[in-house]
Amino acid sequence: MGETMTNEEEIIYQYLDNVPRVVSDPSKKLREDYGVFNKKYFRAFLPHLSEFFICVFQDMPGDDAGAYIPPDLAVKLSTNETRVRPGIRVNSKLKDFTPHVQIVLLHEMIHASGIEGHKEDFLAVIPSLVNDRVYERLL
Repeated sequence: MGETMTNEEEIIYQYLDNVPRVVSDPSKKLREDYGVFNKKYFRAFLPHLSEFFICVFQDMPGDDAGAYIPPDLAVKLSTNETRVRPGIRVNSKLKDFTPHVQIVLLHEMIHASGIEGHKEDFLAVIPSLVNDRVYERLL
């Protein structure tokens, strides 16, 4: 927190800091959600998580929320020293915002199902998720 808080902000901060929280492992939750969403919304069509297809948090530039790295791009990005693994990455800045993470995860899972870009094919999937009330449950 680089900025100085006002007295009012400090009072609210202290109040919220004293609210009991369940400390969870966001990375574990991300992997669990991937498995649940894969079965529920993608008919288990997407790859199972393994050393060869990952779903992880990682730092990202700017306001990027997530990225799907397909196998061919992973090979292209790999070097002699570092193998880039295919899979889904979610911006580490979102770790504490579970509903946001789940929305980003679903978005990237649509790409992992074989839909590139954000044109007609991608947009055609969204209504089915809305009709299934997926987003309603997350918000």
